[in-house]
Parts: sequence; structure tokens; C-alpha cells
Amino acid sequence: MKTFVRLCAASLLALAVLGTGMAEADRPAKKRKPTFFEQVFGGNGERRKTDRRLFRNRDRGDFLGIRIISQPAPRNMSVAAADEDPEGDRGLGMGNLRYVAPRLVAMNGLTLAEPRPLDPAAGAIHDQLGASGPALQVLPETRDAVIETYRQRNFKPVWVAEGKLSERGEAALSLLSAAAAEGLEPAAYLPARLTSFDQPLPVWDQAAMARLDIDLFAATVRYARDASGGLFDPRKLSSYHDIDSAPVTGGTAARVLAWSPYPADYLKSLHPAHPAYAAMKKALGELRAERGSAAAEPIPDGELVKTGGSDPRIPAVRQKLVERGYAAAAAAPGADPLLLDKELVAELRQFQKEAHIKVTGILGPQTVAALNADLSERHEAKLINNMERLRWLPRELGKRHIFVNQPAYAAEVVENGKAVWSTRVIVGKPTTQTSVFHDEMELVIFNPSWGVPPSIIAKEYLPKLRRDPGYLDRLGFKVVNQKGKVVSSRSVSWSSYGNKVPYGIHQPPGVKNALGEVKFLFPNTHNIYMHDTPSRELFDKEARAFSHGCVRVQNPREFAAVILGWDQATVDKNIATPKSETVRLKEKIPVHLTYFTAWPDETGNIHYFEDMYGRDKAMSDARSMMTVAQR
Repeated sequence: MKTFVRLCAASLLALAVLGTGMAEADRPAKKRKPTFFEQVFGGNGERRKTDRRLFRNRDRGDFLGIRIISQPAPRNMSVAAADEDPEGDRGLGMGNLRYVAPRLVAMNGLTLAEPRPLDPAAGAIHDQLGASGPALQVLPETRDAVIETYRQRNFKPVWVAEGKLSERGEAALSLLSAAAAEGLEPAAYLPARLTSFDQPLPVWDQAAMARLDIDLFAATVRYARDASGGLFDPRKLSSYHDIDSAPVTGGTAARVLAWSPYPADYLKSLHPAHPAYAAMKKALGELRAERGSAAAEPIPDGELVKTGGSDPRIPAVRQKLVERGYAAAAAAPGADPLLLDKELVAELRQFQKEAHIKVTGILGPQTVAALNADLSERHEAKLINNMERLRWLPRELGKRHIFVNQPAYAAEVVENGKAVWSTRVIVGKPTTQTSVFHDEMELVIFNPSWGVPPSIIAKEYLPKLRRDPGYLDRLGFKVVNQKGKVVSSRSVSWSSYGNKVPYGIHQPPGVKNALGEVKFLFPNTHNIYMHDTPSRELFDKEARAFSHGCVRVQNPREFAAVILGWDQATVDKNIATPKSETVRLKEKIPVHLTYFTAWPDETGNIHYFEDMYGRDKAMSDARSMMTVAQR
């Protein structure tokens, strides 16, 4: 019995030591009960559930008090080689999917159990629901909601009164006709019996007006769903989308539209309330207006202009930059209008970065060509795609939340709608992307240890260990067997194993630890987290897609101070200790890992980013494959 107790204690200690070092997991292959080793290090499809269970157990108070007692590696020891990435999953490749549109059904041809109402207008609605012929194509949920609402009204018309469209109906039809301003396709909401929104409506033709009432009802319910949750199911566009949009249900929309005196106002309220949506909508309108105006005069070629140089083209450069949203490029009062001053250089460098040309701050032929290029169509498509992504966001992000925008390689802490802290980040490579999902940050781990993922053990370490069994001992790593016992690397017959190695490898805390000084956990099914890194030089690069999915933070000490509410000295003191320590946040903070290739700054000006994972293209391809009826 004592032996069994000691074994359990050793197992729990190994779990405490190694559980915090898990990296992202492979997709599950098949369900089976995981072994102890898999629970600690991962390796099969149950690992994701196990991770969440381990974190949840801490809520009972039986984990938080544990202090990780492994000693750090000597500070003069070379520990993590360049190819030893702390996130060792194989990834899902590019992950973009061929979109399959949902099945639609016709808004007629129905068999109704209810008898035909005696009221002529209601009877006409009943007749048209059962008739055959062309009709608006809708989701089955939309059709069911419309029919059920008509039943509740005894088939009384929703939009038609006294043989014509009511004021409510006219307001709803007018709103649908302006769908383009919201990045939507107006033709998708055009009642099937109309050829255009401004077509004269039939008067006193009861059958035609009944058909119009049905079509307008179905179109407004569809619009409500699209405005509140988007056209696309995000999971059908990318394997890395782990989000569910939350559109209003067809039943809710139908009831409100049928009984509200202000249905158009209700539909307007369903669009995202996030300030970024209003900024994108404004920018979309301005782009379309500019396209209809006369072409702007191009900036002529000329000599290279460096900081402090003068050139007669500088006013035109300033104007072009201001038109593209770089408001600070405008000349200050009293400044030399022909001078390429430091303020203009800063804006020019930012433009060059976002235009994906060499960032020099110099006005040269490449920059002139980029300033003269017409990007309106490309930017319009980006705005439409990102307005769609805003519909996928939760309506409430949290009064205080963490917002990571992968294409911007940036993270922010936002309080009451304003960013109070920001940092550069590193995100996943194109073949091992950072997923899009929402969770809550719960834990900060100072001086984290790293449990080396099985994929890295097999691919990176095993070949070295076969040649040099003592390799890990010299690096200061710990080798743990399936019973949770630490053994010498030299004592293991590494040549006896293939891809499945029955040992775990653990890197203790230290300055060269692959996770750096601090790790930030928001337990999730992807085993993605935020952490420090010893590879500081990577933050100097403009494009920073280098990880296997986790988010590396440039200023982790500042980040820890902000989210914990500590002063910097307290954070430094915790890092200075030679052991790992886990701190639970007093209140969980929502974390949003997002993908926006267009996003406004604090002034509302839109900045455009590279579509590094090809998700804009995937969405545009999906739009082109869908018929108007499917949109």
C-alpha cells in the first residue's frame, strides 16, 4: 500500500512539473483511454480533453499551491537549439477549405394542414404558400420560421395592408435595397417577384401582393440572420477557425419583424456594434465614391528624396498619404511644404510596410509607383471580408479583454473600448497557423518549464540520442519514464525505439528555456497559449509568422504586470527566483485570437495587412462560387 501511495505521489509531482509545458496537440485520430504518459505529455486524441480537465481540477484548490521544484539549468549552459521550437505539432497545412453552401429550399409548394382563411388577404397568403413556380430560395430554418409566424397570425399579411405595401413594408424594402453599404449583396434580398427594388409594385392584385408579402418576409428574416451572424459558417472556410457565429434565430427574427412597429430599426440593430464595423462601413462608402470621381493626378517620377531633402512632389505625396488614411502626413502649420521631414518619413515608412515594399523612408520610384497604384478594388474586397469577420465576433468582447490580430502581428489589452497596452507578437507559420478562437486567460506562469512534445522527441531528439545517449543529461533536461520517475538520459536504450518513445523530456526553467521567462495560459482545446521566447531577434522582423501556433509576446514582463495589476518590480522579483511559480488571475480575462486584414486605428483610419494565411482569398473564392440565391 505504501508503495502504491509513493507511486501516486510521484505521478502527481511529475504531472505538476510537466503539465505546464504542453504544446499544441495533433488532431484526434480515434478515441481511447490515454495512458499516464499521454496524460502528462500528450500524444493522442484525448490529450485536449485531458489538458482542460487538469486545469479545471485546479479550481478545487488541489493544484494552485504546488510549487514546481525542479532546479533551473545552469545559466552558462547552451540549452535550446534554433530548431527546437517549443510548439511541436505538425499543424493542418494551409487549412483553407472549399466552401460548400448550405442547402436551400423554396418559399412555396407547401402542404398546409390549416384550412384556407375566410379573409381574402389571408386566404391569398395561404394559396401562395401552397402554389408552385419560381420563389425565393431560403434556409429551411427561415422557411419554417416564416410559416410558423404566418400560422400564429392566421396567415394575415405582415407587410401588405389595404392592397399595397404598408409604411413598415416600404421601410423594410428600402433597407434591403441598401445592403451594399453593409458589404452585403442587395440582389440576395430582392423579393422573387420583383426585378428591381424601385420597380412599381402591383396594386390591388391580391395574389401578387400575397406573393410579395411572403417574399419580403423571407428576405427580411434572411437579412436578419446575415447581418447578425454573417453569410458564411467560419468553420467551413478554414480548419483553423474554431468559432461559431451567433446569428439571431429565424424564429426570433420572424416574430420581431411581424409584430414590431419599427422592423427596419430592428434590422439595423443587428449589425455589429463594434466601432471597427462603423469605421469599415465608412471607408467602404468612401472608396466607392472615390472610384466614381475623376482619376487623381499621378505623382511624377524624379530623383531619390531622403530625410531633410526638398522636392516639389512632396505636397502630392502628402495628399496621397492622407487620402489613404495616414492623417499625420498632412503638413504642420508653418512647415516647409516641400520638405521631407521626420514626421513625413515616419508615415512614409508605415505606408511602405503596409504596401509590402522595402521600408526605407525614402521617396523613390518603387514608393511613387505604390502611391500611384489604384488599390480601391483590393481594399474594397478586404473591407467586405473583414466586415464579415466582425459578424463572427461575440457581441460582447468584455470590458477588459486581450485582442490578438494575427495579420497585424499585434496584441492589445483593451479596457472600456480603448487599448491601454500593446505589443508585437509572433504567430504561427502558414502551415502551422494560429487558430481563431475565443477563451479566457486564467494563469500566469513565471519561469515555466517545457514538456517537449512527442513529435519533437521523435523527430529532433531521438536521432541525436541514438548517437549520443547522454545528450540530454549535458543539456540539463530531465527524462521521465511512464511511472513518473526521473532517469538518466544515458541509462535509456534510445536505439530501441521508433516514433513512439515511452519517455517524456522536460526542460527546466532557465534563461534559455524555449518558453522564456513567462507563460500565459487560457486553457483551450488547441493547447495554444502566449509566452516569452529567447529568440528576441525575430521581433525585429516586419512579418512574424514563425511559431507552430502559439503566440510569442515581445514584452512579456510588461504584459504580466498589466494583466495581473502588479508593478514592474513585483514581476521582476517573481522572475528572479530560481523556480517556477503559477499565479491565478483574480478575474479571468477574455482572450480573442482573431484574423483581420483590415483594421482601424484609434482615429478610425483603416490599415490593411497581408493576407498571410490566404483566408481573404478563400472567402472571396467562396463568394464567387455561391449563386445570388445562396448569399
